[in-house]
Amino acid sequence: MIRSTWHKRGAQRVATLFSIAALVLVGVTACLPGDAYQFRGGVLEPAKAAPPLDLTDQFGQPFSLSAASPKIRLIYFGYSTCPDFCPTTLTDFLSVKEDLGDGSKDVEFILVTVDPARDTEERLREYLAFFDPAFVGLRGDEAETVAASAGYGVFAQRVDQPESATGYLVDHTSMIYVLDEAGDLRLTFGYGSDPADIAADIRHLLSD
Repeated sequence: MIRSTWHKRGAQRVATLFSIAALVLVGVTACLPGDAYQFRGGVLEPAKAAPPLDLTDQFGQPFSLSAASPKIRLIYFGYSTCPDFCPTTLTDFLSVKEDLGDGSKDVEFILVTVDPARDTEERLREYLAFFDPAFVGLRGDEAETVAASAGYGVFAQRVDQPESATGYLVDHTSMIYVLDEAGDLRLTFGYGSDPADIAADIRHLLSD
């Protein structure tokens, strides 16, 4: 009985040691530098060339993704009289920029207006200056706006609000689109995404 008990205890100790060793190996393996990065945003696989944005910026200068210098770009479709989603997203852009620190010099933050009737160049300049004058505001005529929005699968529809001071609102898709330095559409983030997660993904793209 004593011998049998000893063998049982010995077997249990050996099993425990193997279990501990296995856990250690799992922990070491999980920390290996070769591990694939897990993106926080929605990943487009395979990445594809970003739809064109041939519009005009808030300073009246023509803008085209095909002619722009290589940068990570965050693109959001919205408008200046948006009461909620747009100012929140632009505030998130500020948080992302601050989180990136020096790396933000290689990142461009873009608002494409879905309300070109009211968002003149001057209006976009004034609006974006409230957040960061370095943010880019893009606009086009009605046809150009529809084409740009459709390219990114953005829904935008005017909703009349006669009792409102603004006269109408625009229901629109509230999504952030992330382009890599090659101009490929890589990631999307829904409204309310944590700016820290966005910054982490951009930081990885910058180091890729």
